[in-house]
Amino acid sequence: MKLNNPSLILQALISIIARGAGVLLNFIVTVILTRNLPPNEAGMIQTLIILLTGIALFSRLGVEHWLVRDVAKLPDNAQLHQEQGKFLHSAYRMLLLSTLLFMLGWVLLSPLIKDWLFDNEIKLLPLALGAVGILCWNMISTHAIFMKATHRITESLLTQNALPACTFLVLLLAFWLYFPQNQNYLWLYLLSLLLAGGLSLLLVKSWWRELFQRQPARFSVKQVLHESLPLAPIVIVSFLMLWIDAILVALFLPNEAVALYSSAVRVAFVCGIFLTALEATIYPRLIKIRDHNPAQLRKFFWQGTLLVASVLGSFVLCVGFLGKFILAIFGPQYVAAYYALLILLAAQFIRALSLPFSLMFIAEQQATTLNRVLYAALIINILANILLIPRFGIEGSAAASLIANLSLTGGVVLFFIKKRLLKDYA
Repeated sequence: MKLNNPSLILQALISIIARGAGVLLNFIVTVILTRNLPPNEAGMIQTLIILLTGIALFSRLGVEHWLVRDVAKLPDNAQLHQEQGKFLHSAYRMLLLSTLLFMLGWVLLSPLIKDWLFDNEIKLLPLALGAVGILCWNMISTHAIFMKATHRITESLLTQNALPACTFLVLLLAFWLYFPQNQNYLWLYLLSLLLAGGLSLLLVKSWWRELFQRQPARFSVKQVLHESLPLAPIVIVSFLMLWIDAILVALFLPNEAVALYSSAVRVAFVCGIFLTALEATIYPRLIKIRDHNPAQLRKFFWQGTLLVASVLGSFVLCVGFLGKFILAIFGPQYVAAYYALLILLAAQFIRALSLPFSLMFIAEQQATTLNRVLYAALIINILANILLIPRFGIEGSAAASLIANLSLTGGVVLFFIKKRLLKDYA
């Protein structure tokens, strides 16, 4: 199968470059933290970042897939801009309620989180005020997702990854002498999210008129939930496959081990980040082709599959070869995470192979089947972590991720073949 669609390859390249900018900025931030903080404190800030990102994702209840699926397939006409604004308005209404509920839960549970995940070493006040970070992440992510739905892929990728890292990096440099003291880095991180959330509003500036018009939203909160909830497990469980590893490592192992594992995850997640860039390129196009040019869908699907396999395979090999050198940038002690990194890279590649098949389940509105496979893989991941972490440490958690992703990809491909999802497309 030849990749003979130049526009697909060009857009994928642009997306990877945009995603790469975010990767580089996040990498610089992580190196600054690991080289200027004790390992236990570096582990704490990285755990907090993962926690806030994950809780914010859960609180969105699948609205991102709903936005991309329904906004991307809107027909091009004179009313397109207005129709897009109505979808964003409806998403805001639902997200405001769900975000406030999750923020309240975060504040109430923060004393327990401090004890269970941070070994009582983190200060309670900035941890509790981390609830504001959930709101900020939802602003950043929703605006980035909306850009993806409107086929503005570069803006989407730069906003979701580069913008928060950039604001945090600027604040770290501005308060260089003070951020390592008294856990000031926690306050700077929360402030960076506030700045990034506010700046992300500029992305939707051209839709402000539609948002502030005194007219009812196109969809009620109940209608949005009806459409987004079936899609929520696709987002939530996929993230949990990585997120739960870090949380269970924090639960079973000391903060120093968390720092080692988080650094390996950060490096391995470079592959996952580029996978997201490819997803941002492939998904809106797949939806558009399915609805408006179905005769080209089969060809496009296999082109996308080959593109994912070749790009991710190349990155996995390169990062694996340079793994010790990359980990040493965080500090000499972080090289100890090399074998965990190799296992995580294999898990990321196996996971990447499931992407085009998963997107077809969503496009064909067969999310229930995909959700079942995801739930099964998540259960396998949790059980494997519980069994392997106490015995093998961070390498055990990485192995649990590999086992779970093998189950995920195998299940998705098996049901894809069984249901013959491409049978109606010549």
